[in-house]
Amino acid sequence: MNRYAPELALVAGALLGVVFGGFVLFSVGEFYSAVVVGAAFGYPFVAYAVHTDTDPTTVLPPRPVVAVGGLLGGGILVDVVRLFSPPTAALLFGLPFALGVVLPLAAYAARYGSPPAWLSPRRVEWACTVGAAGLLAAGIAAGAGVSGAVSALLVYVAGGVFAVRSAPPSRRHQRRRLVAGLVAAAGLVIVGVTTAGLPDPWVTAALAAVFGPLLVVALSAPIGANTT
Repeated sequence: MNRYAPELALVAGALLGVVFGGFVLFSVGEFYSAVVVGAAFGYPFVAYAVHTDTDPTTVLPPRPVVAVGGLLGGGILVDVVRLFSPPTAALLFGLPFALGVVLPLAAYAARYGSPPAWLSPRRVEWACTVGAAGLLAAGIAAGAGVSGAVSALLVYVAGGVFAVRSAPPSRRHQRRRLVAGLVAAAGLVIVGVTTAGLPDPWVTAALAAVFGPLLVVALSAPIGANTT
């Protein structure tokens, strides 16, 4: 144990997450709310413990951490489908919460663990890009444009940052990413304006298409870095 006492921070975070999450669970009977509240109280302490520990993998093995995150995320989706209807809109409503719980744990595993060989950076990036496009379409079709756009944004940024950190791209590739986002956003706005119905879901999707590439570039490249 070093002078920062990361183990104590980890224990404190776990206790706070369990206490407040359990209180929400027994008060309102919503598993998804309990998990989100528990993560909100516990994750900052866990992040501090990971940051200050010389080898956090001794206490938090990456793959089991991801497995726990997957179970919690799946539980959130099952619970929102149980509580709300229709199922598609409920899934889209719960997905941002599930991603908010899972992605920090996945980021920890990607940094401190060794991803499987088949999980190549470009394959992850393409899968997340296709998944983000599908979420935008599902959000528009189900009338849940905000949830679909937020989920798409999280999925795209997660995949993009993972790919860029694993295999740094050139500046040309990053510029193409930004241009593709702008073109996609323009297309979404045009379709939203020319079709019947409110354009709000299309505009929300367009904002996600713009900010996704911007966030990937901002989060993955140090200021002043030369990646020619």
